[in-house]
Amino acid sequence: MNTTKSTSIRTRILGLTTAAIAVGTLGLTGSPAQAVGGIDSGNISNFGDVPSSVDVVAFGSGDALAAWTRPVVGGTKVYAAVANDGVWGPPKQVTAAPVTDAHDAHAVANDNGDLAVVWNQTTGGEQKVRASRYLPNGTWDGSTLLSASTDITTIDSIDAGMDATGRVHAAFDTEHSGADRIQTSVWAKGGTPVVDNFGYHTFDPSLDVNPAGDVLLSYYDNESGEDTIMVTRRNAAVGWLGPKPIVWLGDTQNETEAELADDGSGAVMFGGIEAAKTRALVVRVSPNGTLGNVELVSPTGVGTSYRDLAVSPNGTLQATWTAFENGNTYVIRAAVAKPGQGFGTAAIAEPKTITSQAHVSLVSDGADQVVVHNDADQLTVRHHTNPVLPWGQYDAGAANGSFAADMDREGNAVAVGIVSNGFNSYVQADFLDIAGPIATITAPGGPVSAPGFDVAWNVTDSLSGVKSTDVMVRSAAWNTGFGAQQVIANNVTTTSQPFAGAFGSTYCFQAQGTDKAGNLGFRSTERCTTVPLDDTALSGKKWKRIAKAGAFNNTATVTKKKNRKLTLAGVQARHVDLIVAKAKKGGKVKVYWNGTVVKTINLKGKAGQVTVPVLDLGSVQTGTLKIKVVSKDGRKVTVDGIVAAK
Repeated sequence: MNTTKSTSIRTRILGLTTAAIAVGTLGLTGSPAQAVGGIDSGNISNFGDVPSSVDVVAFGSGDALAAWTRPVVGGTKVYAAVANDGVWGPPKQVTAAPVTDAHDAHAVANDNGDLAVVWNQTTGGEQKVRASRYLPNGTWDGSTLLSASTDITTIDSIDAGMDATGRVHAAFDTEHSGADRIQTSVWAKGGTPVVDNFGYHTFDPSLDVNPAGDVLLSYYDNESGEDTIMVTRRNAAVGWLGPKPIVWLGDTQNETEAELADDGSGAVMFGGIEAAKTRALVVRVSPNGTLGNVELVSPTGVGTSYRDLAVSPNGTLQATWTAFENGNTYVIRAAVAKPGQGFGTAAIAEPKTITSQAHVSLVSDGADQVVVHNDADQLTVRHHTNPVLPWGQYDAGAANGSFAADMDREGNAVAVGIVSNGFNSYVQADFLDIAGPIATITAPGGPVSAPGFDVAWNVTDSLSGVKSTDVMVRSAAWNTGFGAQQVIANNVTTTSQPFAGAFGSTYCFQAQGTDKAGNLGFRSTERCTTVPLDDTALSGKKWKRIAKAGAFNNTATVTKKKNRKLTLAGVQARHVDLIVAKAKKGGKVKVYWNGTVVKTINLKGKAGQVTVPVLDLGSVQTGTLKIKVVSKDGRKVTVDGIVAAK
């Protein structure tokens, strides 16, 4: 059985009472969802002969590219289908005409919508690595040679990925005249593939690519007669760095798994033999290529057979392996390491399987865990999205051939598998909706013009759709700190509502959605606004208070005398603006913070209200604000309000 992994990668808490929220429930910043929703896509390939390989890559949010090869009259063809928001489009031919022995298809993509398929194909009696790009008109651009044009008898172990610029990166094991040699290829959009050769007697590469174009490659080197695991990296600007050996005193199994995070850090997993048992081992790799110590992830005395490694965009690792435990049961175990931390205790991801199971390991930034395997001709998706709850299971339909799985950057999983049934064979696909909706506060923006204003939000979910939204706010008066967060919209289906604020207060809003599968999304980034403090809050002698249409709160404080002062003590703010009015014969003021001049404002100019930034402290500080008229008598100074923002 051939299994591949693409190289890319509530309890309704807000339905609780406000009192419960106030005592800390809303301190949770992640997604505590445990509900997931399976989306059965069914047959995405049409019926035909048994596909010889299949792969899938997730991109965007709920989007995926699946690729497969299938025998047809006259040879074989490469096919692909694209899913947007969980809905698959019709399968299309990547190779328009039949070719000789197309197999080992790999789907690659990035979040900018660049898609490509890489595969192995025989030409003139030699195997070649070829690739095709998806075009904006929904067709494929043909076939481009990624490997050397001659002197290759066979090609094995293709691995491929794509960076954010659309460059396709591939590694493969070539064999000619009895000698194995790894080649790599980089194919930029509109460019010619560039092939690099590694030393002879190198084989079984594993490759991963991050959006920045960094590449991590692990492989075996037998030049000295002994198998040595080598690790190297490719930097988009520098090229390949020198390979380094992993130091392990025992023998190793001849397979590795290289995975890379967005920041360039990565890890390599391999099977190391200790006391006649193969253990699951991980070595971390720094962005500059330095290898860490070998981490013994699986326990002593327990043999592992199939092993896999996943690394999320932020560097969360999940190591998984199959083991025969208690003398009668095959299980799959999973251990997670958050960025910069060691691996935790290995949990049972799958408590019982019929045989030792090849599987695909997936993990999100939030440590949502997924393990996909094929047990008793059933494509099984085990998932764990809440640390206090057990693993759950989604049955993704029949699959008695090879399979593949991947996870998008939000944590949604997609799995594909071959259903072998003669000329009624097909590719089965399923999504697992793990990620909750994406929420954004869209209004208000900067300081508002009145205490009453509208709050608006946008919540989207690419797979199940949005069920409801909660909106929260925390507030602080101009002379106090923030109070506890409060819910202002609970389980609503609207996208905006009025909000009643108070003069001089700052309000910070967050939204959080729940999808129709029951997944709670992450909270949006806070968006804050401040209601200005009216000029009447300032204290001063011999200023004139006037009613003025069009002024903030329809009031203003005016003088034409030099040395007049307005003060406001006990201000707690990070940023302060002064709302003033200019005039043809406007005067000039100096603004002081705790006795120090921080701004001089000239009010001469075209008549009208203006907001002038006067102080940016970087963090909330407490002080006294003073405004002093420094222009000569007769020059008009009009103060309309203060924005004291947290």
